[in-house]
Amino acid sequence: MNREILSLDLCNKIQRYKHFFRIMKITFLFLFVLIFCLHAETTNSQNIRVTIKRSNVELRDVLNNIEEQTDYLFVYDKYVDVNHKVSVNSDKRPLEEVLGELFAKTDIKYAVDGTYIVLSSKDKIVEKTQIQKVTQQKRTITGVVKDIHEEPVIGANVVEKGTTNGTITDIDGKFSLSVSENSTLLVSYIGYANQEVKVGNQTSYTIVLKEDQQVLDEVVGYGSVKKANLTGAVGYIDNKELENRTVSTLTQAIQGKVAGVNIASSSGGPGALQSINLRGYTGINIDAAGNRSNRADGPLVVIDGVQGGELSTLEMNDVENISFLKDAASAAIYGSSAPYGVIIVTTKKGRAGKPVINYSNNFGFSQPTNLPEPVNSLDFANAFNEVAANSFMSPVYSPDVIQRIKDYQAGKIKDETIKNPNADEWYAQNNAHANNNWFDILIKDVSFSQQHNINVSGATESSSYYASLGYNQNDGLLNFANEKNQRFNVRTNLSTNLTKWLTFAIRGAFTRTHINVPIYSADEWLFFDLSSRIYPTNPLKNPDGYYSQPSYIVNLAEGGRQNSNNDNAILTGEFVIRPLPGWDITANYTYNGTYYNQTYHGKNTYLGLPSGTLKPSAPYSTFSRRMNKNQLYTINAFTSYEKAFNSGHYFKGMIGFTQELTDLLEFTGSAEKLYTDEVPMLGMSYGIRDVGDNAMQLAIRGAFGRLNYNYKEKYLLELNGRYDGTSRFMKDVRFKFYPGVSAAWVASKETFWKPLQDYVNQFKLRMSYASLGDQGFTNSYYPFFPSLGVFSPQQGNYYFKDGLESLIVAPTDLVNYDLTWITVNTLSLGVDMAMFNNRLDLSFDWYNRRAKDFADFGASVPALLGANPPRRNTAETETKGFELTVGWKDRINDFSYGATFVLSDYIGKVVKYDNPTKLLNNVWYDGMTMGEIWGYETEGLFKDEAEVAATDQSYLYANWYPGDVHYKDLNGDGKINVGNNTVDDPGDRKVIGNNTPRFSFGLTLNAEWRGFDASVFLQGVGKRDYMFSSASNYFWGFAGNQEHSTYYTIHTDRWSEDNPDGYYPRAYFNTTKNQLPQTRYLQNASYMRIKNLQLGYTLPKTITEKIKFQRARLFINVENLATFTSLPDIIDPEIISPDAKIYPLRRTWGVGANITF
Repeated sequence: MNREILSLDLCNKIQRYKHFFRIMKITFLFLFVLIFCLHAETTNSQNIRVTIKRSNVELRDVLNNIEEQTDYLFVYDKYVDVNHKVSVNSDKRPLEEVLGELFAKTDIKYAVDGTYIVLSSKDKIVEKTQIQKVTQQKRTITGVVKDIHEEPVIGANVVEKGTTNGTITDIDGKFSLSVSENSTLLVSYIGYANQEVKVGNQTSYTIVLKEDQQVLDEVVGYGSVKKANLTGAVGYIDNKELENRTVSTLTQAIQGKVAGVNIASSSGGPGALQSINLRGYTGINIDAAGNRSNRADGPLVVIDGVQGGELSTLEMNDVENISFLKDAASAAIYGSSAPYGVIIVTTKKGRAGKPVINYSNNFGFSQPTNLPEPVNSLDFANAFNEVAANSFMSPVYSPDVIQRIKDYQAGKIKDETIKNPNADEWYAQNNAHANNNWFDILIKDVSFSQQHNINVSGATESSSYYASLGYNQNDGLLNFANEKNQRFNVRTNLSTNLTKWLTFAIRGAFTRTHINVPIYSADEWLFFDLSSRIYPTNPLKNPDGYYSQPSYIVNLAEGGRQNSNNDNAILTGEFVIRPLPGWDITANYTYNGTYYNQTYHGKNTYLGLPSGTLKPSAPYSTFSRRMNKNQLYTINAFTSYEKAFNSGHYFKGMIGFTQELTDLLEFTGSAEKLYTDEVPMLGMSYGIRDVGDNAMQLAIRGAFGRLNYNYKEKYLLELNGRYDGTSRFMKDVRFKFYPGVSAAWVASKETFWKPLQDYVNQFKLRMSYASLGDQGFTNSYYPFFPSLGVFSPQQGNYYFKDGLESLIVAPTDLVNYDLTWITVNTLSLGVDMAMFNNRLDLSFDWYNRRAKDFADFGASVPALLGANPPRRNTAETETKGFELTVGWKDRINDFSYGATFVLSDYIGKVVKYDNPTKLLNNVWYDGMTMGEIWGYETEGLFKDEAEVAATDQSYLYANWYPGDVHYKDLNGDGKINVGNNTVDDPGDRKVIGNNTPRFSFGLTLNAEWRGFDASVFLQGVGKRDYMFSSASNYFWGFAGNQEHSTYYTIHTDRWSEDNPDGYYPRAYFNTTKNQLPQTRYLQNASYMRIKNLQLGYTLPKTITEKIKFQRARLFINVENLATFTSLPDIIDPEIISPDAKIYPLRRTWGVGANITF
C-alpha cells in the first residue's frame, strides 16, 4: 500500500515544479494577451464597446461616461447643445452604434479624428480645417513633478481638473497630457499637498509638492489630524513599505518597521499567526487552573473606522496606510476596547481620473532554516551506549546491532533492518542498523508559495470605487504531507455623494483561509517532538518495501487529514452628513461574521509484517467536527465641528456613541469506529459519539468625546473622555469613566527659533496622560457566575438511566460579584525633530504604564470546599520604556537614498502582589522584575573525584561524578540547596538573567537610480537571556529517559574522559541534575537578521508605452537571508521556546511584478 510513496513523492515534486513553470508561462502569455486586448486599436470606434444605461440625463453626462470607458475625448463649440436630455441603454455595444443612436434624432453630428470625437451642428459643414481648429483647443503639455528635495515623485496623479482626463508620472517624475486651453491641472500624491496649476501659454511645467512632514493627515480615532499637529505618540507605515514582501501575513511585513510595535512568531508552519503588542508587558494573568504568566496583550485593530478587525487576514495590497496609536491618550477615545493601544488600517480607495488596473504577483521558493544536523548511526549508537553506562543501565545497542551498523555502512548489508526472530515484526529504532537523516527525509528542500492581487479603482466628481481580488498560497515544508495553506481575499470600497451635503459609502470584505494538513502534523509540537526522537538506525523501509514505524511517513501520507475553512465577512454601511461648513455627522453599522468549520478524520493505516499480513496502526478510525459562528455587530455614531479663527485660534470638538454585540455559537462532535473512511460523518459510526455546544454573548456600550485646540499650530491641546460599560461585570461595577489629555509645544514656530530654522526645521515637545479600563483579564463572558461540572459516574445503583445518574459536582471556583475593571494609567513624553531641510527626522518617546486592580486569587480556603478562592482586584504592575525613530533621505543627481532606524526597549515590574513571604513558586512578588530567570551560579564541571567529595550537592541529587555540573555555594553554608525557596532565602540561587526581549531594532536602507531600486531590511533584538528547559532534547541532546533523548552534531562537544573540556556536561538518562537553570548554560538569545533584501527595476516609459502599460516594475527579493546570533545553529532566535521543538521558519527567494494598466 505504501511501497511507492517515496518515489511517487519525488515524481510529484518534479511534476509540481514543471507544472509551476508551465503556469508561469501561461500566466504571462495570458497577461500580455489581456493587455493588448484592453488597449487594442483605440482609434477604431467599431472595435470599442461601451456599457451605458442612463435614463433622462443630460448629454454631457453620457459623453463623460464614454470618456471614462475609452481613450476618446469629445470636443465641441458653443453651438452644440450638450444640456438636452437623452436616454441610452447599451450593454457592451460598439461605440459607433451608440453614437449613431445618440445623435440620430438631433441636429448634432460627429467626426473622429485620432483620439478626438468632434461634435458640430448638422447645418454646418465640418471640414478638416475646422476639425483641426477645434482640436487645437486641446494641446499637449509636459512636465515633471518633484518634492522639495528636487526628487521626482513617481506615480503622482496629474488630472485636468473637472474631468477624468489624466495620467501618472513615470520613474523620473515626468508626465505628458493633452488638455484644454485655460484648464487647470490637479496634481496629487499620498503624503503631499494637492497642487493646482493653471495651464497658460507654456508647454512644460515643473511642479513641486510639499512633503508629508507639513501636510500628511495621520488617522486617529474617529478622525484624522495633520502630522505636524499630533500631540500623542503615533507610528505610521504606508503601502510602499509593505510592497512585494514574500510573506503570508500583513503582521510579518510590519515586524521591525515601527518603534514599540512588538511582533512575535511562534512557528513557521502553514497558517501560523503572529502575536502583536505595543509597548511591552501589559500585566499578569492567572487562568482558571491557576497557571501564571506575564501578559503582553495586543492592541485594538480598527479597519476603515470600524473596530474589531483582524490583521492576519488582510491583503497587503489593499492597505493604503497604517497608524499605530501607542500612547493611552491617543487610544482613549476607544475606551476599554483599547487599553494597550490601537492599530488603525486605512484601505485603498479610488482616485480621480480614468479607471486604473493594478496587477501584482509574487512567486516564492522556501527553504527551512535552523535544522538539526544528526550524527551518523554508528556515532549515535556509541553515544547512547556511553550515556547508558553513565546511567548504570545496560547498553542501548547490543554488540550484534553495532556490528550490523558497521556492515551496513560498509555496504555489506543492503537492507536497513532484519526480522525479529522471536516475533512477526521488523526490528526498529535501536534494534535496526540503518543510517538515516530523518530531517532530510521528513522535511523538503524547497516549498512553493505564490501571491496574486488584481484591483481596479477610479473616481468621478461624485463617486469613487475600489475593488480587488487576492490569492495567497503557502505550502508546508513537510514531505509526504501535502500541506496546504490558502487565502482568498475580496474587497470593495464604494462611495458616492448623493447630494452636496450627503455621502453614502459601503465597504465590504470577504476572506477565506483554507488549511489542509495531515492530522499527524496538525499538532506541530507533537510532530517535531516525535520526529526528533526517531533514531538514525531506524529504517526508512523494511525489506518488504513497506515504510517502517516509527517513521511516521505512512501516518503523514495516509493517516487522515485536518481540514479547516475560516471565513470572515465584513459589511459596513456609512452615511456622512455635512449640514454646515466644518460640521460633519457620521453614522455607520458593521456586521463582522467569522465562520469556522474544521474536520478531523483519523484513518486506519496498515504496516506490513514479515509474514505478509497487514497490521492496523490503530484499532479504529475517528472523525470529529467543530463549527464556530462568531458575529460582531457594531454601531458608531459621532459628530464633529471645527472652526478656525483669523486670530490663529482653532477648535474642533467631537462627541459620539458606540455599541458592540458579540454573539458566539459553537458546536463540536466526535465519533469513533467509522463504518467507512470513504464517507467520514458523525452519523456513520458505531462507536462512542460525543457532542457539545457553547453559546455566549458580550455587549459593550460607550459614549465618548474629544476636544482639540491649537493656537497658530504652535500650542496644541487635546482632551479625550470615554464612559464605558460592559456586560462582563455586574450592574453596580459595570460602567466607568476614563479621561485622557495630551499637549504639545512646537518651539520651532516661535520667533526666537528663526536663527535655527535652517538647521532644525521642526522641534516639538509632547506630553500625554490617560486612564483606561481593561476587561480582558478573563476569557469568560460571565465571570460572576460560578461554574458547575457535570459528569456521568462509571458505576452506581440508580433506578434510572441503566443504573447510572448524572451528578453535579461542587463549583470549581468561588466568584466575586464586585470583580471589576483593571485601570491602566499611562504617562508619555516625546519629542519630534526635523533637520537639514527636512532630510533628517527624529522622534523619541518615553512612557510609564501602570496598571492596578489585576485579578488574582484571594486567601486560601479550606480544601473541604473543593473550590478555588474567588478572584479579587488587588495586583499592580508597571511597564517603562522608550522608543526612538531616526530617518534620513536625500538625493544626489539621479541617485536617491534613505535610511530609517527604529529602536525600542521596555521593562516590567510587579508593584503589588499578594505573596507576603515572597515564595518563588508563586512566580510574582512585590518589586519583581518581570521575566526574571532564577538559577544557580556555576563554578564549572567537576574535574575529579576530589572536587566532587569536597562539595555537598546531595539536596539536588544523591550521586555526583567528574563531568557533572559544579554549582556555586552562594550563601556559604557548605551545601547547595534552595533554602526556604523565598526571595529573602533562595538558598544558592539568584537572578541570573531575564528573558524579556530588550532593545528591539530595525534598520531599513533604500536607494533608487534610473529605474533601479534596492532595499535592505535588518531586524533583531539587542539583549535577551534564555534558559532552555530540561526537557529540550534539541538543546541538551540527552534529556529525560532514553525514549526522549536524541543526539546531534552540536552535542558531540560534551564532557568525556577523552574530552574533559567539553561544553555539555556528563550525559545521563533519567536525571536532570545537570540541566537545572544555571549561568553556564544560560543562552544569549540576542540576534540580528537580514529580514528582507529586495532589488527592482521599473521599465522606462519608452517601453511601457509600447506595451500599453502605465507602469511596470519587476523585482526579486529574499526573506530571512541570514541570521547572526550566539545561539546554537539548530535554534531560531525569533521563534525560541523552552524546548525548541518548533516548525522551522523559512528562507524564501521570491520574484514578481507590479503592473499598472
